[in-house]
Amino acid sequence: MKFSEAIKQSTLRALKENKKFILFGLEVTNEGVGFVEKFPKQVFETPVSELSSTGLVVGMATRGFKPTIVYGRVEFALLAFDQILTQAGRWNYMFGGNYPCPAKFRIQIGRQWGNGPQHTANYHSAMMQCSEIDIFIPSTPFEAYTQNLYMSKSNTPSILLEHRYLNLLEEEFKVPKNIKKIDTTKIFNSKKKDILFVTYAETLPIALQARKILRGENIYASIINFSYFPARKRFLKKDLEYINKFKKILLIDGSSFEFGVLSGICSEIAIKLKNKEIHKISSNNSPAPSSPKLMNKHYVNKNDIILKINEILNSRIKIEKISFEESVLWPNIDLKEFK
Repeated sequence: MKFSEAIKQSTLRALKENKKFILFGLEVTNEGVGFVEKFPKQVFETPVSELSSTGLVVGMATRGFKPTIVYGRVEFALLAFDQILTQAGRWNYMFGGNYPCPAKFRIQIGRQWGNGPQHTANYHSAMMQCSEIDIFIPSTPFEAYTQNLYMSKSNTPSILLEHRYLNLLEEEFKVPKNIKKIDTTKIFNSKKKDILFVTYAETLPIALQARKILRGENIYASIINFSYFPARKRFLKKDLEYINKFKKILLIDGSSFEFGVLSGICSEIAIKLKNKEIHKISSNNSPAPSSPKLMNKHYVNKNDIILKINEILNSRIKIEKISFEESVLWPNIDLKEFK
């Protein structure tokens, strides 16, 4: 199942299983075949007025519903940040934990060819600032399916960030009957501990590509991929304990170098773990370009990882040419290649 299909199928299941799950959004009626026909009282098109539409969703959430609103671009969600962060994100806290506001916000984020500087930002770290909201950042189709379904039933306000670069990523998995909890991380172990990659969102398949190349050179990289940042406790002790097994650590951030999602994790490692060799690479700290040639230089890619490994381990691994699809569209990759 592809990443985008996992989102659609889990949404369809949520609509079937819960009459109080309501779906809103611009062009959301095109999201799945038959959504509106099958669920005319649960799926609604919204006007181009993000602040008012989000206010509707937040209001419904305070009255016993579990509504989700979909934003086709993260920049559209910025227009509704007051409703998302100030209202939904603090409602239950302001009322002593007695009045939940389980509003859900699905936000499509990140690179896509031709969208340019105004529709491709990676504002993951901005979402982290509201401590009362669950943040889901799926990196695989399985995570997209389970996190979206789990979120639809949760009593906590939640944001799910769907990275468009992952839409064609494919994975075979057994659809779970019940989803009682969500793991914060997914780990890809290697037989040796030469280095650990720390990733999230679209940097996971990029790291998996680099890891495969490194294995051919007898260099073994493990990966810890972060995909769920729970409300109030973004970083769990068990994840830090796993990171502590490694001497050399490379953080691969799809956002800016200084203040991306992994900057917070980097500080946790530096403060709480001793004698670690910490390295970091990221996308350029500038607006995203529209030109395919410039995009390949703007976003972090597998060659950036290989060149950094050459620097860290004093190796001489040759880099490969980055295809157009890899750099500016989506990786049409099946995860079973990397098992």
